[in-house]
Amino acid sequence: MAFTETYVRKPQVNLLFHFLGRFIFWVMGWQVIGLPPNAPKFLVVAAPHTANQDGVMLVLTGWILRIRLDWMVKAEITRGPFGWIIKALGGVPVDRSASFDMVDQMVEQFAKRETLALIVAPEGTRKKRDHWKSGFYWIAHRANVPILCGVIDYQRKVVDMSGEVIQPSGDINADIERIWAQYRGATARYPEKVNDMRVRGGKSGQ
Repeated sequence: MAFTETYVRKPQVNLLFHFLGRFIFWVMGWQVIGLPPNAPKFLVVAAPHTANQDGVMLVLTGWILRIRLDWMVKAEITRGPFGWIIKALGGVPVDRSASFDMVDQMVEQFAKRETLALIVAPEGTRKKRDHWKSGFYWIAHRANVPILCGVIDYQRKVVDMSGEVIQPSGDINADIERIWAQYRGATARYPEKVNDMRVRGGKSGQ
């Protein structure tokens, strides 16, 4: 993967991890397709999400692309003696108590950082459910950042970052169709656990 001269994000991962990620993908027979958007801040939708291995694949993808990919984690985990390691690896602490809204917290993170590529799994769980959670969409809309669809396809053995970059309009029913279009046909690690393409209170993707 090479960065163009006009790419605004400077490499955030050192060359050792870059080549290690490329080597691991080569051994596994996987590859990364495409580059992140030419923007300092964006949200990455990670789907389909059915296994812990999905997270590993995205970490390696960040190493290969030499970008820091951050992800949400319970705030308690970042407060222990090894919490600094979680943060160094990209963990963004989220207070899940009733008095704190997850969307508000992530919008605040985007507002106070110069660069942020935040990974969100819209299913919210590795278990089979009948909908996607819509929080990822409202984070991007309120933070005014584009959405990049990161497709993890176990049949093709690719992490595909080459799809359409979507700037949320606020009309979730219209925008979600463009997002789902990029995931139809992708094969999950456990296909039987893939969530239905619908959002609660929104339009069905079936």
